[in-house]
Amino acid sequence: MQLLKPVPVLKFLLVMAAVFYQTNSWAQIDYRFTQFYQNPLPVNPAFSGIEDFVDVKVGYRTQWAGFDNSPTHLFASANMAFKLSDGNKFKHRGVRLFEPEAYSSIERDEGFGYRKSKRHGLGVYVMQNSDGGFSNTGAFLNYAYHINLTNQLVWSVGAAVGYELNKFDPTGISVLNPDFDATYQAYINGDNQKSSVNINLGTVIYHKQFYLGYSAISATKMLLPGTSEVFNELPNPITHNIQFGFRYRKWRYGYLLSPYLMVNLRKDQPVEVIGALRMRYQDKLWGGIQYTMLGAVGLSAGFYLTPNVALNYGYEFPTSKISRVTTGSHEIILAFKLKNKNFSRAYLY
Repeated sequence: MQLLKPVPVLKFLLVMAAVFYQTNSWAQIDYRFTQFYQNPLPVNPAFSGIEDFVDVKVGYRTQWAGFDNSPTHLFASANMAFKLSDGNKFKHRGVRLFEPEAYSSIERDEGFGYRKSKRHGLGVYVMQNSDGGFSNTGAFLNYAYHINLTNQLVWSVGAAVGYELNKFDPTGISVLNPDFDATYQAYINGDNQKSSVNINLGTVIYHKQFYLGYSAISATKMLLPGTSEVFNELPNPITHNIQFGFRYRKWRYGYLLSPYLMVNLRKDQPVEVIGALRMRYQDKLWGGIQYTMLGAVGLSAGFYLTPNVALNYGYEFPTSKISRVTTGSHEIILAFKLKNKNFSRAYLY
């Protein structure tokens, strides 16, 4: 299907490349946020319940600012740990904000694995993505179980099940030779949506100083009755995702360094490798830089509005030729720590 728009040649070609990419990948929700650590549930369900509080996030991203009908992404998520065993030291009621040395001793003790393990994690997230005439909406329920391997090491396994709706609106789209374009004819005759039930699987091994995870997104997909025959022909490959992060902290000086690496593997797309480095200072503010090998550099910063409410902003600009026609991507995320009676620090962010 060839789209016609009154735009300069370069911009036209870039838009076509973006639409081609989206046409081959929109059959499942792709996670494109700059600050993955702020909302890891769509990346790996095994992260559910990893924090010591109810973790709530709301975010918005506009991608490739400057394009008409450029991609936009909305999400909301929440996850928590529950059903803690009798011996789990998840709660330390004696710790107060005016006793930082006591808090630090809890962070540094040798029982990290026992505090974090023997818990269940439950999470939920919803996402809505749009890109021109394409849109997809999904809602997922995550579950994870955390068990200690040693007094420092925890193993989590998780799964997510969700509903996803994909649609295409051909309004305002024109093609060459529409009478001979079977895909276009199917779209304008209402054969333009599909819905499915998806299952994501994941596992994470984590320590107070590092984590290593693997997930299979859309490991299983079941199409629901009444879905489009045209969309059924689009590929639905599994996305294999690897996450690695390291935490180097010096509470004596008040800072935490967190480099991380993420790799996305799909048979119909190039390998995507993302590396980042973040620094957090005294649980008050943080900043970071991110590089994507497919051609983008990202910057992020954030601070706490209150002890349990944080504001995060990310900016990503492409390093490829597409930078000639876009000013980059903008992302804002609000993070809430609910039921955080022990003033716990965030593990991932």
